[in-house]
Amino acid sequence: MLPAEQIGYRGRSARTVPAHGYHAGMDGPLYSSLHHTDLKACSRRSLLMGGLVGAAACARARPRHRVQLATVNMNYKEGFERIAAEYARRRDDVTVTVQLMPANGYETWLRTQIPGQSSSAPDLFNANYAWGMYEKGLLVNLSPWLEKRNPYTNRPWIETLSAQFIEKYKVGGDVTFIPVDFIEIAFYYNADLYRRLGLAPPRTWEDMLRQAEVIRSAGHIPFAVPGNADSYWAGTVGWIARFFTDAYTRHLVPMVLSRPGDWDYNARRNRGFRLNLRDPYNDAYVVTNPERLLAAVRDGKIRVDSPRFGEVYERIKGFARYWQRGYHGATSQTAYHLFLSGRAAALLDTSAQIGQLLKDMEDLPGRARFRWGIFPVPPLTSSRYRVPPFRGVGGPGLVLGVVKKEPEQVARTMDFLMYLTSPASARILVDEAIRHRRPLTGPMLIPGARLPDDVQRLFRPFERRGFERLSWRGLMDEQQSVWEWTVWAQRYMDGRLSLREFLQRYQKTIMEALPRVVAMQKLDMDPRTRDRKG
Repeated sequence: MLPAEQIGYRGRSARTVPAHGYHAGMDGPLYSSLHHTDLKACSRRSLLMGGLVGAAACARARPRHRVQLATVNMNYKEGFERIAAEYARRRDDVTVTVQLMPANGYETWLRTQIPGQSSSAPDLFNANYAWGMYEKGLLVNLSPWLEKRNPYTNRPWIETLSAQFIEKYKVGGDVTFIPVDFIEIAFYYNADLYRRLGLAPPRTWEDMLRQAEVIRSAGHIPFAVPGNADSYWAGTVGWIARFFTDAYTRHLVPMVLSRPGDWDYNARRNRGFRLNLRDPYNDAYVVTNPERLLAAVRDGKIRVDSPRFGEVYERIKGFARYWQRGYHGATSQTAYHLFLSGRAAALLDTSAQIGQLLKDMEDLPGRARFRWGIFPVPPLTSSRYRVPPFRGVGGPGLVLGVVKKEPEQVARTMDFLMYLTSPASARILVDEAIRHRRPLTGPMLIPGARLPDDVQRLFRPFERRGFERLSWRGLMDEQQSVWEWTVWAQRYMDGRLSLREFLQRYQKTIMEALPRVVAMQKLDMDPRTRDRKG
């Protein structure tokens, strides 16, 4: 959100599938041309049929409201469709359409349909493709709804969701989306190759690079890495920058905490906070104030041209020595195929790759298959600074936001979203994905929806890693600054800019982005006042 992002992760492209609507009591799909009932025809039929029979026929044929879910999560296709059908059987006044869309072009489509209030604008959508829309007043603040009773569990809605992830991804104190599942990164490795070379999963970052020398000397690519622009924003290089900068700037968290008198100060979370670098979850729930962070940048208390940031990028460039040649021209698919073909020994990828790798390994001829394993990103142990272990950059994979429409439509959408995020529905998503051999993103964030034991074991290296709190690509993921950072970083990694030149250009990018971020988020730069959104 990713991104996601924001792991920044965005699923691989899926083909466009027609939107499906499901009417109560019917198993087959009804396309949008059948969503509306001809009331005049109904009236004529009722007169011909007469009495109560005609009235009952009209009641069954009355217009149904539509809730539209537009998503790129092809892995949950059958689950979404089954949930939509079962929901329609419960509600005789609502039709749910499930529109599966390709990831490529999805964000552009959202940014044309939602702001323009198009009739085809979705009600529910993947909110990690729409950063900045909430600040523009286009999305619903879900905070008040979380305290309401979910009629499909008879408990407050927040009690059957991941409070940790909801808190982590608030915007200005507001909840802007509901997380459904979890995604994280780790290293996939060729266990057969490691065994032949006498290697075991590394325990430290330095051990990993020493092993990379052995692997390269044996004629193999140590790491397959995509290096195109998308990788810097929403993929591998971006993840690396994020877990490095989080570790190197974690000491700054106390500087940007919300304080007594700030509009978002939460005494229960912030009072008495002491930074503990040994605990990856130590700062998970504290409230940070974005205006304090931006003020620290403005006043020069945080500078990306500092020696600390210099060491970050020295380490990243040192890691890149073990990537394949020409990585800046490689996509995520290119990197994956280098690993799948056995040419590369390791691949940094998301938990969503597990299902795909299991399937692809089955499809390979026997002589091409190999045993593989997963190890977490190991900690850096040699630094001029006190650097804690790298934390996760993951987050929710499927995140659903609600488009702001008339109150009645929002209420209908929220009711379906409560149904969709109930434990019973979450189990349907998992069961249908497994039954149709579709890859799972990661563990469900809805209690009661367990994964099969063998799948759960594969997900363990992705768990209990903690979460990044401060990370840097551009400024607060503002898109122009991210694009400029990508340009400078690629040139630095290619050797076309020195480290000093790169850091100077990045600092200039940060300072030029600051007023744009302030304007976009409608901030008055006074942390004591809550700023109006939209």
